[in-house]
Amino acid sequence: MAGLSAELERLPVGVLQVRLDGRIHAINGCLGGWLGSAPSALLGQPVDQILSRPGRVLYHTHLVPTLRLHGQVQELSLSLQSTSGRVQVLCSASLLGQPGQPDSLLAELVMSPMRERLRIEAELARVQRSADAAPVVLFECVREVDGRSWLNYASAGLVSLYGLTAESVSFTDAPWLACVQEDDRAELLARRDASAESRTMWTAQFRARAGSGPWRQHRLRAQPYAEPDGRMVWYGTIVDATEQVAVEDAERERDAAERANRSKSEFLARMSHELRTPLNAIIGFSHLLDADPALADSQAHQRLGIIHTAGQQLLTLIDEVLDISRIESGRLQLDLAPVALGGLVEQVCQSLEPARLARGLTLTLPAAPSPAVQADEARLRQVLNNLVSNAIKYTREAGWVAVDVTASATHAQVRVRDNGPGLSPTQQQQLFQPFNRLGAERSRVQGTGLGLVITRHLVESMGGTLSVESAPGEGCCFSVELPLASTPPDTAQDFLAPVAPTPPAGRSWQVLYTEDDPVNALLMQAVLERIPGVTLHVAGSGAEACRLAESQVPDLLMLDMTLPDMDGRELLQRLRADPRLASVPAVAVSADAMPDEIRRTLASGFDAYWTKPLDIEHLPAALHALLSRASPMA
Repeated sequence: MAGLSAELERLPVGVLQVRLDGRIHAINGCLGGWLGSAPSALLGQPVDQILSRPGRVLYHTHLVPTLRLHGQVQELSLSLQSTSGRVQVLCSASLLGQPGQPDSLLAELVMSPMRERLRIEAELARVQRSADAAPVVLFECVREVDGRSWLNYASAGLVSLYGLTAESVSFTDAPWLACVQEDDRAELLARRDASAESRTMWTAQFRARAGSGPWRQHRLRAQPYAEPDGRMVWYGTIVDATEQVAVEDAERERDAAERANRSKSEFLARMSHELRTPLNAIIGFSHLLDADPALADSQAHQRLGIIHTAGQQLLTLIDEVLDISRIESGRLQLDLAPVALGGLVEQVCQSLEPARLARGLTLTLPAAPSPAVQADEARLRQVLNNLVSNAIKYTREAGWVAVDVTASATHAQVRVRDNGPGLSPTQQQQLFQPFNRLGAERSRVQGTGLGLVITRHLVESMGGTLSVESAPGEGCCFSVELPLASTPPDTAQDFLAPVAPTPPAGRSWQVLYTEDDPVNALLMQAVLERIPGVTLHVAGSGAEACRLAESQVPDLLMLDMTLPDMDGRELLQRLRADPRLASVPAVAVSADAMPDEIRRTLASGFDAYWTKPLDIEHLPAALHALLSRASPMA
């Protein structure tokens, strides 16, 4: 049995010769390796032994008849059976021997493995299936030199996005462009022309729809290629980005709203700062003058009281507007802790005693001990002050106001009742609208219409509820319900409790105050002149403060936060670098009342933060409390 030539043996392909009776005549080593058998063991064996069942059918029904008829087979995929499984090969075949001598005829098959080709085809099929299943169009767009254009290829997404078949756009892209919103079509094509001109990515966002369906937002992205004949070809994708565009629009609107809120907050903070600075002088000096025993003129006292009250009303308006801004921006922060409710109610009512007496009202307080609630003490004080002051302002002359407290197993309730004119159902519906004073703006009662709006939000932010019961002619009852505290309140001494420290023998307390506003500096001098044993040194800049501190070590630092050459935090760092000043108490004095600024300032090393306008009445006690912590320098 003749073997293969040396040349055929060396080829990296499979070579098989088969007699027309179906027996193997010759086989090379490469094919034997694929089959897992030695070539010599296969000689003379039926060719069916190395063919899979589909391979045998194809061999006998197609390959052999074609060879007999035409003498050759150009390309055929054939399945072989090896010891480890099937081997798919691509083969070509030719008929060898003399046509008139049947015994000499041989079918010679030259085979190459199809593993890589099959893998690539399978991968392409998977990609195609994925592309067809996805809500996206993969496309190849061709534009001729004369401007005619079409989609040379488009995936099945063309159907879901536009209701079109690939065949409908294979000669012209007009059917696809007809699905694009008319106002966006020119821009889409202009971007394509610009892409061709600059050889840059073709990107576009446009409105389109399938048939008469709803308009959707589509996004296109394609890479251009220039052909040698002048044609331009783009390979890219079109996706339905409607939901993504909606999310992006919402994010832009949210960002714009946040920027607007920040701008409003910054504007209000600046306005608050600018208004508080002159109010510091107005309220401060009116208080000092009214308390001056040398002023005996009752009419002058009355006028000073008017100035002081007007300043306080303006300050209240500033604070309320800032609170509304914080509420709207979500920046209102609370410090919840156990609060003794009874003591706080009593303090609030005592502070409103002058207003009660002025209107001849009777005010009744809770008789029984009150529980502790979980709340922010400063904000709860604001809530109670607003409700009781409203009851005093709007109750008829010589009427009554009653405050009572009750408790359940989990909550405490404060009720503020009055026998005023009451509210109609319509007025109650409008009660918590900002700046809506329910007609009281036409009366002599002062107000802004913001207090109850802020009060309700504060109560709800502390985990409570605010409700109102009223009827025309029967007065009002406002009820605040808050959760009970799980632990007793802190009974530590109030920071502002009066302390009367005595300065070192032979000298006074030295207080260094930085202030570039002459009027505010004059006010502080007037206040401290009334406190024995205190000497005030005023510096108009940070550099001057450093010089004064170096020559005379102070017992207390009062630093304005806005100076011509540096801010108060930087000045404190410079002063603290001097070992003699490392432990000297420091107070920040500022017209900036924003909570974030206060937190940053206290975190930088200040012991206290005093907001302008200063509380002149309590300032001496606060000053004494700080000086009592100082270590007097000799």
